[in-house]
Amino acid sequence: MQTSIVPGDRALEFGIYRDGDNNLDASQTGVLRQALQVSSKDANIGFAVEDTTAVGRDGGLHTNDYAIADGGIAHASIGAPHDMSSPSNLAQFVAHTLDEAQQSGAKQTWIDLVDHGAGDGGGLEADSTHGVMPMPKMAQAIADGVALHAKEHPEDAGRGVDGIVANQCLMDTLGFAEGTAPRGGVQSPGG
Repeated sequence: MQTSIVPGDRALEFGIYRDGDNNLDASQTGVLRQALQVSSKDANIGFAVEDTTAVGRDGGLHTNDYAIADGGIAHASIGAPHDMSSPSNLAQFVAHTLDEAQQSGAKQTWIDLVDHGAGDGGGLEADSTHGVMPMPKMAQAIADGVALHAKEHPEDAGRGVDGIVANQCLMDTLGFAEGTAPRGGVQSPGG
């Protein structure tokens, strides 16, 4: 279902950065289903999604970019797989999420990093490129994304990332909490 997202006064813009190019690809899609369900029940929450996955589209690795609001998907595009372990790719995603937050009038912006991880020794891993973005580079990429948004939208330069959800093997690790802590801290769903 395609919907048109209308600027408003949203409470939360949530960016989902999902690297599904691993053996947990299919099981991690639940994060996206949950976003659709949440948005259908609460119009105050919107989602910006970058999803590199092999699910669907004949099993070939690709990246889906779209927005979720009011239980629908908008601005959808499918393209070549992004290197999810690239700090510049994460920075662009953070800037895009902040742009969406500005357009929707969101009061808070959170980022959800969904990947296989690798605990304190790893980071965002792109199996397809064999790259790893360690925690300090994740923190720098998030800061770079905030700076990109501020440069493009000086009228909204005070907007930042209020929290990060580590929905991966990085969760519950001190190194992640220390390496990426934004203004609002780190939340970990556990598991």
